[in-house]
Amino acid sequence: MVIPETLDRSDPAPTRVAIALVFEQLAPVFPDTQVEAFFTFLIKDGALGDRSAEVRRNMLKAGTAIVDHHGAARIAGLLTIFENHLAGPSPATETGDQTKEAVVILFGRAARHLDASDRRIPDIVDRLVGALKTPAEQVQVAVSDCLVPLVRFMGNRVDAFIDNLFEELLTATKYAARRGAAYGLAGAIKGLGVGSIKRFDVVNRLRTATEEKKRFELRQGAMFAFETLSSTLGRLFEPYITFILPLLLTAFGDGTADVREAAQDAARVIMGNMSGYGLKLILPSLLSGLDEKQWRSKKGSIELLGMMAYCSPRQLSLSLPIVIPRLTSVLTDTHAQVKVAANKSLKQFGEVISNPEIQALVPTLLKALVDPAKTPNALSSLLKTSFIHYIDQSSLALVR
Repeated sequence: MVIPETLDRSDPAPTRVAIALVFEQLAPVFPDTQVEAFFTFLIKDGALGDRSAEVRRNMLKAGTAIVDHHGAARIAGLLTIFENHLAGPSPATETGDQTKEAVVILFGRAARHLDASDRRIPDIVDRLVGALKTPAEQVQVAVSDCLVPLVRFMGNRVDAFIDNLFEELLTATKYAARRGAAYGLAGAIKGLGVGSIKRFDVVNRLRTATEEKKRFELRQGAMFAFETLSSTLGRLFEPYITFILPLLLTAFGDGTADVREAAQDAARVIMGNMSGYGLKLILPSLLSGLDEKQWRSKKGSIELLGMMAYCSPRQLSLSLPIVIPRLTSVLTDTHAQVKVAANKSLKQFGEVISNPEIQALVPTLLKALVDPAKTPNALSSLLKTSFIHYIDQSSLALVR
């Protein structure tokens, strides 16, 4: 039965947000005896999986504050609650994923109260690694963040831990498991320090995986690792880009679509994290690839240049005046796939143009670049356009 008075009732989410804020402010004086009951409310009663994103965010902040203030005193009870939830079956719903993500974050937060010599740390890390197989990226990212402060306490088990992550990354049969292992590896490397890339021979192991011809899972797993290492380490991973650039170029022309897609995702993240100095280092190699006689190498360079559209606005404005003329020069290449790749890359740059007037002209300008016969139409459109917004370097590079 429908109650008419309830049809137009708005969701009282602001009230639930206010309650969460109160809990957060009460954290320093929250009774120790009520801590476990509070987390039962957050997890089992669904507060961490609320339909309102603002409520979920503030409930998690409240839980985090209470863990920070009372975790040391109630560590045993908290770890039991979190472990039981992670070990039990989780509904394959958005609410279930949101709750699990929050519990993983709280679990890792509580583990920080343990001493470095605590024997429970390896078991907690194993539990977190088990959560990496959850087919939800937000959960895998949360686990990766939790591993950062914990992995340094692994002691002499860390070598076997890294080896197990590599095994899962490259040989697991399920996509979610390989993807999760990539996030786990990135979190572990961040926790152990960038020097651990050399210590565990990460780049060479991933290079070997990209050379595996029989099983695409190894090549795809390597691309996952490049992506997550770049997103997790940021510019700290930049010195290694020159070593993996040839591997990305090869993967762009891989015979398996899943590997090509993973390579594109990795390139997109890497380019988004590049500094101006990093771009200056790799740009000559990419531009020289446009002069290759082998069409696959040329196509890979073009596609990787297209990923520069995802650079920061400052880096994009510096590189576009150089890149667009070179991409335009290969639009008339004799190989059809090279021309298609160049056209696609130019469109990617067109999508990130910030000037509204030029943004509206992008389709016309690109057609003129592809077909010189349409140049008069493009020039006519430019002459009829009134510019009232600032024309930045990126926009101007497309026009000239």
